[in-house]
Amino acid sequence: MESASTNTATMDKKHSNSVLMPSISHAFRNSWKKKDNEHKPPPKTSNSMAGMVEFIGLIKVNVVKGTNLAVRDMMTSDPYVILSLGNQSVKTRVIKSSLNPVWNEKLMLSIPSNMPPLRLTVYDRDTLKADDFMGDAEIDIQPLVSAAKASENSDVNDSSTQGKWVASLENTVVKDGVITLAKGTVKQEIALKLQNVEKGILQIELECVPLTQ
Repeated sequence: MESASTNTATMDKKHSNSVLMPSISHAFRNSWKKKDNEHKPPPKTSNSMAGMVEFIGLIKVNVVKGTNLAVRDMMTSDPYVILSLGNQSVKTRVIKSSLNPVWNEKLMLSIPSNMPPLRLTVYDRDTLKADDFMGDAEIDIQPLVSAAKASENSDVNDSSTQGKWVASLENTVVKDGVITLAKGTVKQEIALKLQNVEKGILQIELECVPLTQ
C-alpha cells in the first residue's frame, strides 16, 4: 500500500509538472512578445486600410505637369507628387533635374463616402537624406462627384458645362477649373498654386466614375 501511495504521489507530481511547465513557458513567451511589441513602430498607413471604408466611386487623376517649382538641390530639384484621399495614397515617378517637370501620369483612387479633399504634395527626391517638401494643395472633389452622379443617365453624345471652380484671390486656383461632360465622362482641369512654399504651380486633370457605372 505504501508503494502504491508513493507511485500515486509521483504520478501526481509529474502530472502537476506537465500542467505547470507549459503554462510557465507560455507566460515566458508572452513576456518576450510584449517587450518586442513595445519597441515596434506603429503600422504604416496603406491602401489595405481602405477596405474598411464604403466607396461611392473612383477618381482618375492625370498629373500633367509642374511649373516654376521651388529649388531644393544646387540649382534644380528632382520632383514627384503624392496624391492622398482619406487613407489612400499613390505617387508619380520622379523627374530628374527639372523645375518644370512633365509627368502626364494617370493615377486612380477610390472615393470614400465622406468625400475628404484630394491632397497633393510635391517632394524633391534625395538619396542621402529625407526628401524635401516642395509645396502642397487641396481640392474639394464634391462638385465633381455631384456632377458625375447627375450625368449618369446622360446620352453619350451630350456635351455641356456642369460647373466650375472659380479662380480668385481667396483660393489657390490659377484659372477657373471648369467641370465638363463630354462623351459620357465628367472631367475637370485644374491649375493650382502650391501652398506653404515660395513658388510653384501644379496642373492636373480629374475624372470621376460613380460605382453605378
